[in-house]
Amino acid sequence: MRSQFSRRQLAFEVVLFFALNFYAAKLAGMAASALGITLPDMPLLRHTYIAFSAILLLILWLCWRGEPLARFGLIRPRLRDLGWGIALAVAILVADSLVRSVTTPLIVAWTGANPHLDAQTFAALKGDLPLFLGVLPFVWLFAAFGEELLYRGYLLTRFSQVLGGGRLALALAIAGQAVLFGLAHWYQGPVGMVPIGVVAVLTGIATTAWRRNLWPAMVAHGLVDTLGFTMLYLGQPLS
Repeated sequence: MRSQFSRRQLAFEVVLFFALNFYAAKLAGMAASALGITLPDMPLLRHTYIAFSAILLLILWLCWRGEPLARFGLIRPRLRDLGWGIALAVAILVADSLVRSVTTPLIVAWTGANPHLDAQTFAALKGDLPLFLGVLPFVWLFAAFGEELLYRGYLLTRFSQVLGGGRLALALAIAGQAVLFGLAHWYQGPVGMVPIGVVAVLTGIATTAWRRNLWPAMVAHGLVDTLGFTMLYLGQPLS
């Protein structure tokens, strides 16, 4: 492994890569505009592939640093991970439903936020089978794999290291990655961001309990998103 980074250097690394992932599409768009280039749009997902490229860059960086990816949850998958993933998906759906039943009416009453913003964002899916089938593989790649690696893998681990390790640091790391995960879903508005953040706490705790094994979380994330997109395709309400 290359020379160890100090906690301050690790904190800078975290800010750099999170900002790169969060603003990658905007920065790429600005650069393309300056060069007179038009970036290709993916159906429905638009420029999400650019944000995912930042995660690939993160993987290359960690490998160049000599850090084993197992440290961030990418261990050899086992068959039982599928079972744990299904169980976690059920727990996420239950938790999400319970949280939304309490927070949605409160948030709507306090802020006037649109409670159906998520459904409107992906309204093009309704009844469009080719779009639905074309998007699903990228949901698993970009969201299930990419987001879990970034938030429950990299950020949770790095936050804990920056904060000095120990139980308190781990608890704060779980909370920190959940807050950022909720904020990253700003396009769903506060009605969506709050339950997503709560679910990220649950997923962070479960991943920690499984010794940072990310595969159950990835399976759960993919299953939950697949169910959500299926309901959108069928024109059924998400909540």
